[in-house]
Amino acid sequence: MKFVLPDKNYKILWGMVGVGVISLAAGFVISTDRAWLALLSTGYFILCISLIGLLFAAIQFIAGAKWSVVLRRIPENFIAPLGVAILLIAIVGIAGALHLNHVYEWMDPKIVAHDEILQQKKGYLNVPFFIARLVFYFGIWFLFGHLIRKTSAAQDNAKDAATKLKLVKLSAGYTLFFAYSFMLASIDFVMSLQPHWFTTMFPVYCFANGWFGTLAAIIIILVIVQNNGGLKDVNEEHMHDLGKWQFMSTVFWAYIGFSMHMLTWYANMPEETYLLELRLQGIWKIFTVTLWILHFLIPFFILLSRDIKRTPKRLAKVAWYILFVSFVDIIWVVYGSALGHANGPSKVNTFPVGPLEIGAFLGAVGIFGILFFKAFAKGNEAPTGDIDYETSRHFHQTF
Repeated sequence: MKFVLPDKNYKILWGMVGVGVISLAAGFVISTDRAWLALLSTGYFILCISLIGLLFAAIQFIAGAKWSVVLRRIPENFIAPLGVAILLIAIVGIAGALHLNHVYEWMDPKIVAHDEILQQKKGYLNVPFFIARLVFYFGIWFLFGHLIRKTSAAQDNAKDAATKLKLVKLSAGYTLFFAYSFMLASIDFVMSLQPHWFTTMFPVYCFANGWFGTLAAIIIILVIVQNNGGLKDVNEEHMHDLGKWQFMSTVFWAYIGFSMHMLTWYANMPEETYLLELRLQGIWKIFTVTLWILHFLIPFFILLSRDIKRTPKRLAKVAWYILFVSFVDIIWVVYGSALGHANGPSKVNTFPVGPLEIGAFLGAVGIFGILFFKAFAKGNEAPTGDIDYETSRHFHQTF
């Protein structure tokens, strides 16, 4: 059975895209530097949700999870909007190479010529190699996404264990490649915004925030599909498990965030400490502390409730909140990098979340939703040919 999103919902999504486009266009008129950062944040946000969504499906295959079979087609199709992420990140990178922006300082020969550290990193941080890595990452990600989706669709007719075994092997390959490629992509697209700064914890921090937002996106889309008559085999038991995954992601982010900042404080290395020093000045200090509260304390205590995790409408509201906070965290990382650029410290009293960023978030959600639902409508809404489908339908928790 296929699911087709009603036209009224598509109109809402297109409206969100319109808001995003107008916001970014206005941003380039009012504050060009900030608009470029918003564009990069939007691209990286979509990138994280797309890749980690497919990773979630891959983990289910590898673990032989049965509870999630009925809803697995949702994360499988998260890879569909990846092309938009490619486009947005490529636009920012190519514009930097053409010196139309100063998002990546290491792309500016004048800055590199007077910076000994950047000269030492020139072997890795150079435009041709950057573009080559970008093409390589996206090419392999697309290949794995296509193969996993194609094999999963074939499972509807095959209905055998051999097809599922093939999915397990493909998922293992994707998971291994994801671990290395997402780490390097996060360094290339985000950490290199501050080329003097580094920490081995940074890609893990980006992953933790992406996992946090991806689970929220899965919950939101699942509730939308069910509200429009789809995925009727998904019950409150499945929703409860997703709620527990979401609760776990909150704790996981806090653990990784604390670990990164604690190690920075403990080592007390100048090349690491200035990340937080810049973000704890002026109004950015309020923004940073508030983000920690919004990201951990509030969702942690809300998701302690068993009732909320088993009630789709209430859980979806929490998920919308979490999805926005995940985007704001990317703003914290990306915009904060500009504080380390020339004249950056003068921006510590400029609050980084305003109409431009809210509009960019709405635009990102809109285009992601359109491309996802278009891909989702091409195949069956659930893998009914999976040998564990009936087991998943009757999934029941014992606690």
